[in-house]
Amino acid sequence: MRPTRRAYLDWLRGVAVVCMIEWHVLDSWTVPSGKVAPAWPIFQLIGGMAAPLFLFLAGLAVPFAIESHRRKGVEPRRAAWLVQRRGWQVFGIAHLFRLQSFLVNPNARWSSILKPDILNILGLGLAGTSWLVGKGAAVGRSAWWLLAPAAIVIALTPFAPLWWWPSLLYPRFEAYIRPVGNLGVFTLFPWVALVPVGAFVGLLLVGERDDAAERRLHRRLAMWGVAIAAAGFALDAIGNPAIAFWTSRWATFFVQVGFMTVMIWMARGWMQTPLAAPLGAAPLILFGRTSLFVYWVHVELSFGVLSYPLHHALELRWALVGLAGMYGLMYVAAGWWSRRDTKP
Repeated sequence: MRPTRRAYLDWLRGVAVVCMIEWHVLDSWTVPSGKVAPAWPIFQLIGGMAAPLFLFLAGLAVPFAIESHRRKGVEPRRAAWLVQRRGWQVFGIAHLFRLQSFLVNPNARWSSILKPDILNILGLGLAGTSWLVGKGAAVGRSAWWLLAPAAIVIALTPFAPLWWWPSLLYPRFEAYIRPVGNLGVFTLFPWVALVPVGAFVGLLLVGERDDAAERRLHRRLAMWGVAIAAAGFALDAIGNPAIAFWTSRWATFFVQVGFMTVMIWMARGWMQTPLAAPLGAAPLILFGRTSLFVYWVHVELSFGVLSYPLHHALELRWALVGLAGMYGLMYVAAGWWSRRDTKP
């Protein structure tokens, strides 16, 4: 029987961590004039991969986590609840992180504690998706219980800015539904939809019990990923203004899901090559397994008071030097955290 944890998934999560650090450091430390450099769109593209990958892979991990509890003899409904509880813990950690930022930043407003960010959406997505996996398994309709809610979220996303009822909420809570100035970074519509879609892929992976079957599944996933991404590009090419408000979100979503599904196949293939170990698989696996800790520390170092003199102060080449230093510092910190976490 196969282990429930795949190293290539940790490695891919580590790729997301690298993309995340890259964007946060460069965006925070680079002077405005450096953001018009020809290479800047490439840095934006790389950084933009982080959030969807985190949400997709977090959802993908849900069936593995539930299966891990079940292997220990936990009843299926309780196993789903334990993973759901982890989602609520992440949601709470998001607010603790904002509380820390508020306490150490003399210019921060108290309402910043309620600011929705990637951890908020991730925590809610994990809690909701764990519930969906449990309910879907109970009725033998896991695919519908995961894909249908994701489709509903994407279908409603173009209309979220038009709804009147979110304006009745406190602005920070309204920012969970739709953008409200700079009061939030991520919204539930559409970002949370990536979590149940990832869980659907996770259900497929966790069901395979031998290498040959998993190889075949990964080939099918790669083909489906290419087809889904192609459908996204086709929708984007329609360009009809009358329906663009409807198709643009589906186009983006399909392209993201398609590429990330192909990336899973690529990550598994890469990890099985002789080049993986000498070219640094271990550091990315370490980043992947300590991603929450690395997120917490590097965001404060990138945007917080400790790096205040560097904010929007460095030419792009020096910001890249700072980025290299941040990678090295985070690798050391992640190693320390990993050793600490595994002590008996």
